[in-house]
Amino acid sequence: MKRRNVIKQIGLGLSAGMILPAWMTSCSEDDAPDPKTGFEGTIGIVGGGAAGLYAADILKAKGFDVVIFEASDRLGGRVRSLKSTDKPSPSLIFNSPTELSSDFPVELGAGQVIGSDSAWAKVINELKLTTVDLTATAPDSYFLKGVFADAATAQMDADFVAAANFLENISSLGGANVSVQQAITSAGLSPDVYAILNAWIGNKSGTSNDLLGIKALAEGLGLVTRNATRMTLADNPMQDALLSRFSNVVADVLTNSVVKEIDYSGDKVIVSGETTGTGPFSVEVDKVIVTVPVSILKSGGIAFTPGLPSAKTSALSAMGMDAALKVFLDFKTNFWGSASGFLYGGNDGPEYFNSGVGRSELSKTLEVTIMGPKAAELSALGKNVITVLLNELDSIFAGKASLHVRKDFSDNIIAVIQDWSLEPHLSGGISYVKPGGTNQARVDLSKAVNNKLFFAGEATDVNGESGTINGALLSGERAANEVIGNI
Repeated sequence: MKRRNVIKQIGLGLSAGMILPAWMTSCSEDDAPDPKTGFEGTIGIVGGGAAGLYAADILKAKGFDVVIFEASDRLGGRVRSLKSTDKPSPSLIFNSPTELSSDFPVELGAGQVIGSDSAWAKVINELKLTTVDLTATAPDSYFLKGVFADAATAQMDADFVAAANFLENISSLGGANVSVQQAITSAGLSPDVYAILNAWIGNKSGTSNDLLGIKALAEGLGLVTRNATRMTLADNPMQDALLSRFSNVVADVLTNSVVKEIDYSGDKVIVSGETTGTGPFSVEVDKVIVTVPVSILKSGGIAFTPGLPSAKTSALSAMGMDAALKVFLDFKTNFWGSASGFLYGGNDGPEYFNSGVGRSELSKTLEVTIMGPKAAELSALGKNVITVLLNELDSIFAGKASLHVRKDFSDNIIAVIQDWSLEPHLSGGISYVKPGGTNQARVDLSKAVNNKLFFAGEATDVNGESGTINGALLSGERAANEVIGNI
């Protein structure tokens, strides 16, 4: 077992009264309470994910009172790390009581630091956590034309090279407002690389190439300013890092508090809902930052009085948020290559990840990320998704997956499934813009209403960082500053 850093030692025991070192607290000299506002009201924040926590952190550092309404019993939103204390649920399925063999953090949700100069990377650097540079140390591999191909082999295939060129130039391909798949077909790319392109683009965007609009995607990519380095935390769970950074606002969170209505028709804003175990609540605040996912807004999970403006509802209509699965498979031996990183191009598992690469000498766990219609299809199978993925791996690795998969004494395959579509207050993965939509949908979704309702969350990111922790953090920062600027 590798030695953990300070965050791992602190774990999620922040509520137990542990005092953080000065370098891990939220406030600095630049964040001193601002006496110029003269504001004595309260800011309500709906959602305790990265966006909500960061917005609360900024506001509290400036002297504002905040209250965070979190529908679930935990903080972090779609940042969730597997804990030994986790209990099975409809959305978190343990195929065996035996734990995974991983001697490194297992990330059920967001698992990467995208961009070494990004918003999330700055938090990681502030916490002085060790990272693994996946870009430099973990070369990609592929399911190419029915066989396994490492990066060097793939580069010798003309169809693969054409697909890679399409990906590299996608930010300039947003002319026709069609789906990514339609653009791929128009470019004359071989069907032999469609699955790889779907893994690279659609799956990473939370859906499939058939449902993803290329114009909005291209516009968003053109806004990105960070570098493309991909990292993961060497020793510490992502969820612990997030909560440690924003521990200053943990005491302001009301967990198990499901917001069902926001009435902003009067001078004050009335936030109403129900708390598990204690019944209905109604809290009066002065302004509200809404950070819930697109799926909740689209489903009418929160009723707004008055209703949201047409520009806001039109923006939501242009966006989607599909099913999402993460499956973790444990093996007795690493038959895919100990130094490999991502394995792209499966039809059932678009993205396989050698999750212990650079973090463990005993890396024998594959992390499978499945988004969009394929995730919905496999979600319906429950535990049988494991068999589907093993069959796909067997077809590429000559039966080695079934031969080497770990089983417990009762012959159960050791595997964990996180089904985000079955999380009641999330209902899916990440947001995307459909064909026919543009990045303006995200801009419109992000705009404040009547100087009382403010919006944050990865779907409202206007910097090309949607679907990432970076986007969530940047949106929380933007919304907090909008509140401050409109006092």
